[in-house]
Amino acid sequence: MTWRDIAYKNVNDASRSRTLWLLTGLMAIVFVGYAAGHGRVGDESFTAFAEGLVSLAVLVLPLLGIFLGYRSVVDDRIDGSIRLALSMPHSRRDLLAGTFAGRSVVLLVPALVTLVVAGITGAVLYGTDGVVGFLWLLVVTALYGLAFVAIGVALSASTTTERRITYGATGGYLLLVSLWGGLVSFGMSVLHRFDGSVDSPDWVQLIELAQPREAYLRLLRLGLDIDVASDYVGSGTPVYIDWWTGLVLLALWVVVPLALGYRRFTGGDL
Repeated sequence: MTWRDIAYKNVNDASRSRTLWLLTGLMAIVFVGYAAGHGRVGDESFTAFAEGLVSLAVLVLPLLGIFLGYRSVVDDRIDGSIRLALSMPHSRRDLLAGTFAGRSVVLLVPALVTLVVAGITGAVLYGTDGVVGFLWLLVVTALYGLAFVAIGVALSASTTTERRITYGATGGYLLLVSLWGGLVSFGMSVLHRFDGSVDSPDWVQLIELAQPREAYLRLLRLGLDIDVASDYVGSGTPVYIDWWTGLVLLALWVVVPLALGYRRFTGGDL
């Protein structure tokens, strides 16, 4: 038996518990509902619609990704079923990889399906100018969602303390989605002794871009003519701040948390 069996079990459990269907319904309400109502809140163009859809995705996918991952391993450790799984035999690496793969499927299938339906609805209602770039939006959004599933699963594998898991999930969402930019700005203000006339060095942009949300938005600029992440585009932008930087950073948000979670998982008791 391999990690694929663990992944299948996660998907099957989600289907039987109706988690998959609830996620599909929720995202249909958010994404398809927005597509139907965009004309009332924004310009009736496909590009403006896509930008509005992205503003929802940057908030919803992290929340759902962390929600799906943050108890995925720790619950099995608490009830003891993880010992049975590892006796079949599965290695701890198989367990972690399979859990990540399964939870990723549970998130991405409803997300991509509802986004495709939303995109078709948007094309019908607001025209097809820019619709080709929507395919790029689907690819980048999938990577963005994977990053937060990885963070949730890694957090679940790193400890058996329920309070730490809950605080970590809540704090991780707030930091990575909302607070990152403000903390960077505050840190630079402290370094500059709150002197607003001092320009921040170029490398600060790299720290800001390291936020998953910003890396996601920068990558989107490659395929969609939208105004997001405009701070990272232009003649004055450092050479190391480009679309590929966003790609590397998002990939690191998938790999590094899983690697750290695996290290804690292998060194801990079941």
